Amino acid sequence: TSVPGLKCVCQSNAYDAKGLLIQAIRDNDPVVFLEHKALYDIPGVETPDEAYTIPFGEARFVRDGSEFTVVAMGLMVHIASGVAEELAKAGISAEIIDPRTTSPLDEDSILESVEKTGRLVVMDESAARCGFAHDIAALVADRAFSSLKAPIKTVTPPHTPVPFAPALEDAWLPGPDDLVKAITAVMEY
Repeated sequence: TSVPGLKCVCQSNAYDAKGLLIQAIRDNDPVVFLEHKALYDIPGVETPDEAYTIPFGEARFVRDGSEFTVVAMGLMVHIASGVAEELAKAGISAEIIDPRTTSPLDEDSILESVEKTGRLVVMDESAARCGFAHDIAALVADRAFSSLKAPIKTVTPPHTPVPFAPALEDAWLPGPDDLVKAITAVMEY
């Protein structure tokens, strides 16, 4: 994402994967297309047989909400959706945004959402330092600071190498409990 001229895609479902991949093939610029291996087993999204494209730089509003915004990509979108579903039962309204592309980034949708909700949590499984979550946090702090009702929270793995053992890697990745903790913190304001 930090390399000028590269377009970067990180889809979270089969429908987006097909539309973004076709867009990548038709694009004249180089595109880095990331697929999360844990998404291969997630059912539920139908994809039409005919060809379609999804424009780069257009975020998907996964869930409309009014009390806080969660920005998440890839597998984290599904974790955030599950948490939001549970919180909705308690009357807490979450807006979830899936950027789908990190370059170009749909900054306007993220900023509009934060201006509406006043709170931001970014869930990302990449590095705890200098990663996507901190890029989004910096964007909002720079361009929508006056709209914030609470400090921005990031939910990322610890600042350590990825463990080799599968059980340790599962513990290392951010999960629902980590997201709930961050949401609880921003809702206290």
